[in-house]
Amino acid sequence: MLRPLRSQSFITTLLLALFIAGCLSAAPSKIVGTWEVLEGCRLKKNPYANDGDSFYVRHDGEEYIFRLYFVDALETRDDYMDRVRDQARYFSILEDDVIPSGEAATKYTNSLLRGEFTVITKWEDARGNSKLPRHYALVLKDDEYLSTKLVENGLARIYGMPTRSKWPGGVTTRTYLSRLKNAERVAQRAGKGIWAIASGSIQAEQLAKLGTDVELEASESDTSTNPISSSLMGDQQIAPNLPDAGGLINVNTASAEELDTLPGIGPALAARIIAARPFDAIEALADISGISLSTVESFRTQIIVKAPPPPPNTVSFYLADLETYLNQEIALQIETVLP
Repeated sequence: MLRPLRSQSFITTLLLALFIAGCLSAAPSKIVGTWEVLEGCRLKKNPYANDGDSFYVRHDGEEYIFRLYFVDALETRDDYMDRVRDQARYFSILEDDVIPSGEAATKYTNSLLRGEFTVITKWEDARGNSKLPRHYALVLKDDEYLSTKLVENGLARIYGMPTRSKWPGGVTTRTYLSRLKNAERVAQRAGKGIWAIASGSIQAEQLAKLGTDVELEASESDTSTNPISSSLMGDQQIAPNLPDAGGLINVNTASAEELDTLPGIGPALAARIIAARPFDAIEALADISGISLSTVESFRTQIIVKAPPPPPNTVSFYLADLETYLNQEIALQIETVLP
């Protein structure tokens, strides 16, 4: 009679051990520098600590604090007046408008993160005043990044810690910064969010004098299908068409009309090129259905995929390498001053 009991006890112990092992294997490793994707996260309400870019999160019974990479939502309290002043200068708004703007960003984030969302983190220290450690992260909700949504709605500035590498399903740091900058330009022109009260800013005045080609091309080339990065482009930065490109057509930024001027490229193939961008090599055009390598060779001398580097110390020079110069003091060469 004892043997069945021992057998049953052994089976129970074995099942318990397997259950514990399964739980441990499913738990995040929290290894600093190693990307992890935490699905099924939920926002934990904390009116004092949560704001537009930093908040408490629950995942599998554990509690975390995450701070967004790349962006900075405005302050919701006047504890750090140096930040308030810096944020006011960025948007060219009154310091008194900073905290209400930060509260608007907090409200937006709370609304967007209802239900479950995904956190992508490599457990880098984001510092903070809580006893619970805070980590940098990207947050994905309904296939869109919270950082992108905040910027395109005029509720955060492009400022702070960027990622140091591609994240799972994501893109390069330079590509994402370029996308954020395009989103910010659109928000500025449309007067969204904080930009609605920044009508006197120098940025807004100068943007009003520019065309919309950059933003239109960026939206046309957004063809990612990976669920974890469907709101972004591919892995290569699109270089702008610069005047010193020697009259060559940059296939990564050219309009459909410009591409249509190439031998063997009509409206249909021009649309396919735009949909397949970005390209890191001219030969990659031959991968598009309807374009052969011989066709590519016929216009090879008329195109480029990367623009020549801009002159040092110019705006274009720094914008081309935001990853290096973001949040750094720079020397800027002014060529002309508008009256």
